Amino acid sequence: MNRRALLQWLASGAVTLPVWRADLSAAALTQADLLSTGHVFVLRDVASTVLPSVLGAKGQDEAVDNFLRWLRDYREGVPLSHGYGEPRLVRTGPSPASGYGTQIAALQMAATERGGRFGALPLPARRAILDEAFAQAGIQSLPSRPDGQHIIADLMAHYFRSSAANDLCYNVRIGRHTFRAIRVTTVRPVPLNGGRGL
Repeated sequence: MNRRALLQWLASGAVTLPVWRADLSAAALTQADLLSTGHVFVLRDVASTVLPSVLGAKGQDEAVDNFLRWLRDYREGVPLSHGYGEPRLVRTGPSPASGYGTQIAALQMAATERGGRFGALPLPARRAILDEAFAQAGIQSLPSRPDGQHIIADLMAHYFRSSAANDLCYNVRIGRHTFRAIRVTTVRPVPLNGGRGL
């Protein structure tokens, strides 16, 4: 390749490179990015009602952050492991987040009608709002993974089916969904909080 051809090739690459980068950044925007700061604030308010109080505000915020990170990293069409005796490979469907903004706004509107911010209402009022929202969405039980039926049921499913929730349930560090060497399975798990219990 001569010098002139090389310079022309580099010049054409420089022109197309910013367009390519713009396309990548647009593709990186997911449904999780459509949740506004106000939506996330309400989600954190609701987390204090539906997640274990023993986590404290910091632990509940971490659970919300982990859920939002999972949403942001969600990809459609990813193969999932099939169940025992099920030969068909299942893939992830569309992002469950498409209705989340509307669902959060409805929760805050219901809270406003009862006198204020969701987190400032008495516990029975917060539970009543969630009961109504779940009944309207047809929630009978938590999904095995977030499915978009309702953002709060999905937040709860994401947390309660996690390694952290499993460890908290048994008050020991099991690390159910984490990498563990085979030898770890023969040793009694270490208690949470240095053996002091919850």
